Amino acid sequence: MTVVPFNKLLSVAFICATLGLAACGSDDTPTAVAGPGNNPTSPNQQTEVATVVVANFQNPDAVQRQFTATACSDNANQPRAGGNSYSVNLQSASGHNIAFTVFEPAEFNCKLGNPLVLEGHGYGGARATSPRGIMNDLIQAGAGVISIDQRGFGESGGTVRVLDPDFEGQDLLQILDWAENNLDWLRYASANPSNKQTAGNRKFNMVAGATGGSYGGGYQLLIHNIDPLKRLDALTPDIAWNDLRYSLNPGGAYGIQNFAPAEGNIKPTGTVKSGWALLLVAGGESGSLQPKLQAGNPMALQTSGQDALIRETLLRGATANRFPAGALEFFRYHSPSYWCDTEAPGAQTFLQSEVVPGLAQKKPDPVDILFTQGFRDTLFNFNDAFHNFGCYRALEDEQGKKADVRLLTHQSGHILPLSPSMVPGLADLAEQGAQNGLNEIEFQKPAGPFACGALSIPEAQFAFLVEKLFTQQEVAAIKNSSQSNAFSTLAASKGKVCLSLNDDVGQVTATENAAVWVDESILFTKLGPKAKGQVTNSNIQPVAIDFTPGADPLNALSSAATGVLRYPFAPAVMPIQLPAGINTVAGIPTATLEIAPPADMLMNPVCSEIYSATAMSPFGLVGLEPGCDPMLFIGLGVNRNGAWRLIDDQVTPIRGFGKRHVEMTGVAERLAQGETLGLLVYGYHPQYLITGSRDLVTPLVALRGTLNLPTL
Repeated sequence: MTVVPFNKLLSVAFICATLGLAACGSDDTPTAVAGPGNNPTSPNQQTEVATVVVANFQNPDAVQRQFTATACSDNANQPRAGGNSYSVNLQSASGHNIAFTVFEPAEFNCKLGNPLVLEGHGYGGARATSPRGIMNDLIQAGAGVISIDQRGFGESGGTVRVLDPDFEGQDLLQILDWAENNLDWLRYASANPSNKQTAGNRKFNMVAGATGGSYGGGYQLLIHNIDPLKRLDALTPDIAWNDLRYSLNPGGAYGIQNFAPAEGNIKPTGTVKSGWALLLVAGGESGSLQPKLQAGNPMALQTSGQDALIRETLLRGATANRFPAGALEFFRYHSPSYWCDTEAPGAQTFLQSEVVPGLAQKKPDPVDILFTQGFRDTLFNFNDAFHNFGCYRALEDEQGKKADVRLLTHQSGHILPLSPSMVPGLADLAEQGAQNGLNEIEFQKPAGPFACGALSIPEAQFAFLVEKLFTQQEVAAIKNSSQSNAFSTLAASKGKVCLSLNDDVGQVTATENAAVWVDESILFTKLGPKAKGQVTNSNIQPVAIDFTPGADPLNALSSAATGVLRYPFAPAVMPIQLPAGINTVAGIPTATLEIAPPADMLMNPVCSEIYSATAMSPFGLVGLEPGCDPMLFIGLGVNRNGAWRLIDDQVTPIRGFGKRHVEMTGVAERLAQGETLGLLVYGYHPQYLITGSRDLVTPLVALRGTLNLPTL
């Protein structure tokens, strides 16, 4: 994603709040469904014609066996020169411009044609106009690439709706349709179950894959989930999401669940991840509006930028300290979880409208996928990849065959670029605190290697796409010319998951110790829950958790304003003694935890009534829920050189009185000799920049329960 300076972040984030939602409106009717039969036009949008239109390719279904690419002349020894690139503009079904760039393969295959790979950018980014990432390797290997400006970004028009199946989704299908109608070098495969599944009574289907990270990972899953022709054969999504409700509002979906109703239990509403929400507002607005304004299109202020529904959600989240339920359902519709999970969809309601989804839930078809995910990623974390991996690896076709679905991890991803040096005087305070063994003031530490041990993630993505999209003879030739170990590593590790163990201060230095490969069965039986809402069946006994205010004032849990003041001086810490021979925590911890007042008689008797009243209000009780809304942030930490440090910078918010199941954020760390593991509890954490308990009546709370640790 595009990162902007923090001073610009705040100014952009509050422009919409100052101007009001109407000034930041969408020109798309929220209830409209974009599709072939619904083609609204905007009077403010001039749609550009295609820059280049090449000869229409004869539909391969119209002939018995038509594999010959017409990019080659009748004399197959004289193909047209490859390696060119050009830009194309289409008009979308919703009346806006869709812009993308086509990169031809370096050399046309006159016998079989060439595979196609789609490439997508991060949120706030734009398409590639020259090869980036693994694009050049793919082009030289013989694949063509289409790099896309997603709706609202770069030169593509319309408002950004965060990969809405009825808007961005339809645009993406139009690009695939255009490719089939205009690219005369595409490769097609027959309906051979061991090679290619076709749909729509096709005898042949295009050979295509996709690559990209973050937003550029999410679009790949979206295309596969909604394309009736099943045209993508291999996906390589990096740092993508499973459920945006969880990613942007932890606790509002599967991550935290209350048990059966009991006295004092309040249904959790989630905790707005406001640090990332503010950054996404700034990045989204800048990435959408800046290219169009620089191109001299002032109407972009009305026709582009983030959709009014997105702005309403973020504004209400900041003022009410929670996202509205209807907006969360809107975000779920834009997530793989909508297709993967059996949870019934809810109403997508907003202040002035209700959005009616155009596509009903259905299980995705099996497809080969290489998921990659960063343990240090605090926006889309390891849990997102874990649940995506669990969903797609379990899918079967009509013959009961599963696809090849893999999971690799690394030490990069979405890293909040904020540090004490950005605030005058804060760096000195942090340094003085560190000298006295106090906790650091830091959103996150810098990213680590984009690799899992000795395996480079880009090299693994390239190898995976080559194996799935090229013939065995072509693969052998590419392997012979490659210096990468990715081909052999992937071949030898089928059925295993790579967990990166690099830490943040260089304790793990040897490459062979920087990762561990575990069987998929171990991952889902010992290192994570089998399904959302279930416990991790740890190799060790559950750890008892008891933070009850007592003689030790350092372990008193402070919430609300006191939590803000206490951070960064010290979290409350409960050391955890690991059994002999256990020195690695890797996977998803789960817990059963109860937040309670420090003494039972201090429970506010009208909590349930206050919650009900504020839940019905668009903006809460001016964002206040007195006496009823404690928030804590928990994470695993390591005592290293006398100071406690969060593992992988990951914290999990828990909110509200009562007992609940908690799926903590996944981590991976190997402890060195003499280091101690602990549970760290904060009353405030800067990753949730403007989110915290506004409950001033109950500044102290108790936390009790049990913790299941994934260990090796």
